[in-house]
Amino acid sequence: MTDRSTSPPRPIPAAAHPTTAHASPGIGGWAREYAADLHRFLSKRRFIESDIKDVCQEVYLRLLRFERTEVIQNPMAYLFRVAANVAHDFRLRQAQWTPLEAEQLEEPATEPGPEQLLDIEYRNRRLAEMLATLPPLSRAALVLQSQEELTYEEIAARLGVTRRVVKRAIARGYALAREALAQDGVI
Repeated sequence: MTDRSTSPPRPIPAAAHPTTAHASPGIGGWAREYAADLHRFLSKRRFIESDIKDVCQEVYLRLLRFERTEVIQNPMAYLFRVAANVAHDFRLRQAQWTPLEAEQLEEPATEPGPEQLLDIEYRNRRLAEMLATLPPLSRAALVLQSQEELTYEEIAARLGVTRRVVKRAIARGYALAREALAQDGVI
């Protein structure tokens, strides 16, 4: 009988080891086989659950970048070495983070995100296109009302028409605008 503490582990040939035949199946097999161990490994290092998931994801991404899995003789040890390195990098990045104040956590984001900016840009472009298709009197009345916030009387004075004509032009403009925007799915 051999003393396990002093003798080095016998390497398993790559062809005989089921997890080292190809990079993707090997890595996938390691991920499934050692997921619970990796989770315990990281939780002992006082990571919170969401950070554990982030670190695990980064570990698997790094493993997927490694193309020669057949040279790895001890997949579990290699996985934990990569996890230790990723955890260390994560802690270094985490040390540079600045915590938010309690007031900042309660405030909603004031600036729109990229998706919202694209949506706003699309809606504004579509609104400008739609305004260009309106009759001139309706377009002018709507612009004066919405952008300059003028009353019907002030719009009538500017355009040289009666208050009643302004009211009809605005109503017609809104109806045509709703119809055009509803067809495009903008509203």
